[in-house]
Amino acid sequence: MTSPARYAVAMPVYEYFCQDCRSVFEVLRPMAERELTAVCPMCESRSSMPLVSRVALRAGSGAADFASGSGGGCACGGACSCAN
Repeated sequence: MTSPARYAVAMPVYEYFCQDCRSVFEVLRPMAERELTAVCPMCESRSSMPLVSRVALRAGSGAADFASGSGGGCACGGACSCAN
């Protein structure tokens, strides 16, 4: 049996906004490094800020996928302020 690949460890993808060239780009990095400055791939500026992104959970993880449009985005399954 072969050992799992090193890159098989789950790591989140974060979106950043470059304040210089106004582009949006993604960076794959550990959660502990989310707030660190990311270098823009378009203009190589370090003037970036993390964006608040939607959360997607892998199917079969036992949790609802709040990023899909099917549930309306609320924990109760509707598009509300959780009045349930």
